[in-house]
Amino acid sequence: MKLSIISSAILCTVAVTGLVSCGSSSNSSATSGNAVVGKITGFGSIIMNNGVEYDTSGLAACEVDDQSVSGVCEDSLSVGMHVTLRTDNNGAVTSFKYDDDLEGVSSNVTGTGGNYTFEVYGVTISTSSPDTQWDDFDTNPPTAAELAGVNVEISGEWQGDVLVASYVEKQSAGDTSVEVKGTVGAITGAGFQLTLKNKAGTTIPVDAGGLSQLPAEGAFVELKGTFDGTTFIATDFDAEDTDDFEDDSEAEITGTLLANADSSTGFSIGNTNVDISGAASCTGLEGTETEAKGRFDQATSVLVVEKCESEEDDLEARCQISKVTMSADLTKPKVGSVECSLGNSGGPLVFTFNDSPNLATFSDDTTANTANLSNFSEGDCAEIKFSSDGNGGYNAGLIKHEGNGGCNEVEIKGPVDVGGFNDGVDITVLGVTFTATNPATMYSPGNLNMSLAAGDKVKIIDTDANGSADEVEADE
Repeated sequence: MKLSIISSAILCTVAVTGLVSCGSSSNSSATSGNAVVGKITGFGSIIMNNGVEYDTSGLAACEVDDQSVSGVCEDSLSVGMHVTLRTDNNGAVTSFKYDDDLEGVSSNVTGTGGNYTFEVYGVTISTSSPDTQWDDFDTNPPTAAELAGVNVEISGEWQGDVLVASYVEKQSAGDTSVEVKGTVGAITGAGFQLTLKNKAGTTIPVDAGGLSQLPAEGAFVELKGTFDGTTFIATDFDAEDTDDFEDDSEAEITGTLLANADSSTGFSIGNTNVDISGAASCTGLEGTETEAKGRFDQATSVLVVEKCESEEDDLEARCQISKVTMSADLTKPKVGSVECSLGNSGGPLVFTFNDSPNLATFSDDTTANTANLSNFSEGDCAEIKFSSDGNGGYNAGLIKHEGNGGCNEVEIKGPVDVGGFNDGVDITVLGVTFTATNPATMYSPGNLNMSLAAGDKVKIIDTDANGSADEVEADE
């Protein structure tokens, strides 16, 4: 999570009582006068994955799936949706837009427990637990059987040939309407090939005979209609921007910074080409979740980055909560700390839940039931993603409730401590020590124990929370 503070704004937050309280806060802040792109991580106004809470109290309408929505925009939104918003000079949201990346029937589902790969229109979709948010499935996450063969709406981030999904919604039974975005190929009669956004450029044939007018060749469009398994039968279309921003503006985007040979600058975040040549703070952040700030140039479709900040939570734990401390300010129920133990292996680890602009994601957050620290109690099992604060403490980035009555299995992912591995004896990560006897402890890859050293990142799984490392996996 980032450490800098950006300009303050008046924010509305939901108190523990459920009442809405609006007022100024010396600790709350938001980026002013910007176009902001990222994914929703929480509510009480709108919290984005840059850790900032944005005031939406003055927003009379917003655009959701190409429809104007009046009233409280948050009621039509969910955690995990990738969105674009614009703020005024005080940091309040003046416009807001959400549009899914893909909608169609899933196939070829593999994986388990929310960690899936599947296909829609031949494009590979990837999900991961607890990062992907699931909506309208019978279970959360759904089983592979429930996910297979259903019509799903997907929002996420394109990474090469894969759409990494942060939000997947199951559509109603009998709803056969679908959507797809891509570039229009050569038009023959009332048909054309649509090239999708994955790097490989998957194409699907389109029957456009039902359109009142045809899109232009080479245009990037969103088609709406039905799909018979081979051909997309289009009933409507909208012209779309290929990037995430619509005009020249101060701008910021949060997502995975990727080297991209197809980008004019060599790098991209989401759908946007980013020029990081003048931003030394971007060095070393490739492949990680990064907030990039600068100015978007519509003529070149490039975000010229002035500053990068890491938003990566590279440490994880599945642990049993021993103490929850909430902020004395009842208007900030997401702020406080959680102490969490890992069975008989030691601890507890203490995780700080910071205020805006470093708010953590609460995985079960919805507009109807805003999640916060009051949802967690001593004895609960939780999965927590976090980062080091550089001073021996830990900042929480995400928390997911894993059930009451303790953890049957505990896990930790992080670097091996100095002097923290004694082959056949024990292994210590972040000050938590597990016994690791041979051959009871399984290593992946199989010879990992022959090369482990301080600083190597591993994932330790204790399947019965008895203090013994049953599995030690190298973190790739």
